[in-house]
Amino acid sequence: MPKYQSNLIALKKVREAARDAQRARVADALRAEAAIEEQITALEAELRGMATAQRELRRGTPNVSTLLEMERYELMLRGQAASLSSQKHTVAQELERRRADLAVADQQVRVVEKIDDRREREFIRQEARRDQRDMDEIAAQHFLRRQRYEVQFR
Repeated sequence: MPKYQSNLIALKKVREAARDAQRARVADALRAEAAIEEQITALEAELRGMATAQRELRRGTPNVSTLLEMERYELMLRGQAASLSSQKHTVAQELERRRADLAVADQQVRVVEKIDDRREREFIRQEARRDQRDMDEIAAQHFLRRQRYEVQFR
């Protein structure tokens, strides 16, 4: 029996490459999201440290210029935090878009695989029918030979 040979191999490889590229894009977005989270965590720690330092400075004899510098620095940190929060939101949207693209690419690979599986099953069915037909032909010929033999030697 001949072996099934898919004619969809090239298409499947193209679709798998597209899916793998989408996976890489999702991974990049996840890394970007993690990096932003790390920066936000560091900024929050810096802001907490700044608040503690300001409280301690105010307990004693407050140095006005130092307090003003600290407040300016805190405002700058809060601006960076707002910017990072905006970036985080943008990256989250991009990540969702990339995940949707990955789902579509994965679906395309599965469609090609299903079509190929269906074609392979049909090929196997046709081969089984062909084999059965050949076996039936052999059996019929054998039966006819046997009948002729029996008729000849009776």
